[in-house]
Amino acid sequence: MKLDKENKLNVDELEQVAGGHCGESYGDMRQAYNRQMPGFENMDPSSLDTMAYCLKNWDTVVGQLKNMFARYGIEMTYNSDPLTDNLYMYQGRRITNGQAWQILDSQRNP
Repeated sequence: MKLDKENKLNVDELEQVAGGHCGESYGDMRQAYNRQMPGFENMDPSSLDTMAYCLKNWDTVVGQLKNMFARYGIEMTYNSDPLTDNLYMYQGRRITNGQAWQILDSQRNP
């Protein structure tokens, strides 16, 4: 694995470290970091320190993601099966990951 000059991994390398089954949650973490969501503002997913923290505390990170979505009325169910996406529910109906972020964004920035 090769680091760049800022001690960061590229996306392909991160997916290898994180494993395929958490890819969607990793994507959520990246989206939360990019939006500077509370609790994720210092969790740069391309940082080795963040990746080390996530590997040791994955259940905590998933819990943070669930709580973040819940603040916007979205229920996120983490699925550790590598062939199955996470489940996102809003107002009693299933939504996609992209729709979850659209809802979150619309409530944050009305």
